[in-house]
Amino acid sequence: MADDEVPTRIRLLEAAVEVMAESGWAGVTSRVVAERARANNALVHYYFGSVDALRRAAVMHAVEKELQGPVEAVLRAEDVLDGVEEAIRGLVERGPGSVGQRVLVEALMQGLHDAELREQSLVQVRMFREALAARLAEAQAAGRLRADADPAGLAVVIGALIDGLLLHVLMDPDTDAGGSASGLIALLRPTGPPGPVGPPNTRADEHDDDERGEDDDHAS
Repeated sequence: MADDEVPTRIRLLEAAVEVMAESGWAGVTSRVVAERARANNALVHYYFGSVDALRRAAVMHAVEKELQGPVEAVLRAEDVLDGVEEAIRGLVERGPGSVGQRVLVEALMQGLHDAELREQSLVQVRMFREALAARLAEAQAAGRLRADADPAGLAVVIGALIDGLLLHVLMDPDTDAGGSASGLIALLRPTGPPGPVGPPNTRADEHDDDERGEDDDHAS
């Protein structure tokens, strides 16, 4: 699609994402972004109000594009644990240091100092955790997740795992993120054959109670 067919706001966002991936948070200025987008400098403030607002919008734009596929892989997979493995392998296979991944790291660092960016990011993180926790609870009920696992707590750990593996791959491209994740996921699966988790075996419990009652009668 030619530049004149892409909405100016999107061109500015895409340009800001590219600049941030190359030069970091501070490298995104209205002049540099406008030049990259082949747009008027004044349009940055017209569409976004300030350079900081443009930076935050660029982060959200990049993160949504980078994580859309992996998130869908997790939430739509028949087996959510398989989906987690697929998502991590997909992120790694894009190559260490993709534009979206570099911007994601910038967002993690800048969020320590920018309360508004942190709040915007937190909304996405919590939505993912809640959706993942629901899928993990479904998997547990179907017997595909260990019965002693905590779906809500596990959702937090898996989210942190994905972020942490991305950082490690950026620092060390030889990191076997996919294999490492597979090893961890294997520990979360039940040791027996998969099957639905149902209520306790009340008939067996009643039989045990009967036996205990008979023992008490003999003792008396």
